[in-house]
Amino acid sequence: MADHEENSETSSVSSLELSCYSSDFEVLNEHDLQPYQFEPELSDAEVEETPDRDDFSESLDRLMSINWCQCANCAGMGSIRECRCCQEIPEMESLTVSTGVGCITDHPGFRSVCLDHYVLETCYHWYNQQYGRAIQDANERYRYVAYRMLVRWVWKWLGRDIRVTLPACAVARIREQFPSADGQYVGYRDPE
Repeated sequence: MADHEENSETSSVSSLELSCYSSDFEVLNEHDLQPYQFEPELSDAEVEETPDRDDFSESLDRLMSINWCQCANCAGMGSIRECRCCQEIPEMESLTVSTGVGCITDHPGFRSVCLDHYVLETCYHWYNQQYGRAIQDANERYRYVAYRMLVRWVWKWLGRDIRVTLPACAVARIREQFPSADGQYVGYRDPE
């Protein structure tokens, strides 16, 4: 009888092992729960864009320091996206190289295009006529138009609702020239 019980136990263990490794194990009953059944899968492009842990720590480092700055004029910004140097933007790098300066804010055109309040006031009147957006505070108005003029100068024309991230050095210089009364600034925003 003991032999029969041992064979029975061995047989049960064998059948258990077989059932775990058999192809029948993968057949699911249609009434069973199937977790993640309706989860969307990433496309190949999304997989490529998904940052890994190293990218995340590098991004966090950008936010916590300005070691990423190559022109020596950048300032810390409010978001990782805004932590970009002019030398990391090909269109700006080509402008600085062509004039032999190390930063877009040192380019002779930057002062007249982005910091001259007469130019900015004139551009604002055109902008206000086109879009009807009145900005009462003079420095806020100058900052807003200066950012737009920088984009126009560097990229020429982008198209409706297409935005680019401006380099931290340019944003810091424009904010220095036209400071906010309360020290609060609106950073980069996607189109609404």
